[in-house]
Amino acid sequence: MEIFLVSVLSLILFSIGLYGIMTSNIGIKMLISIEILINAAILNLVMVAIAFGNISPILMALFGIAIGAVESVIGLSLLTATYRKVGRVAIALLKEIKW
Repeated sequence: MEIFLVSVLSLILFSIGLYGIMTSNIGIKMLISIEILINAAILNLVMVAIAFGNISPILMALFGIAIGAVESVIGLSLLTATYRKVGRVAIALLKEIKW
């Protein structure tokens, strides 16, 4: 029963993250939504590892955590550079700015 509940929780988190990406135009909200997506996938991987007693999904989850950290750093640096150059942060600005 716990496996089902964790799968449902992971699906709910993934849906929240996907909704946040699709509806937001603000950079910070999109970064947080992407982090929620990554964390939902990591939760699902850890659940599979515990359910089947295998270590491989946990190693993949650690790799996903590293990717999430790198994504946050790169995204925040891009948004900071955009704010310094233009004075506001919007995803539409990233297409228009000539660095």
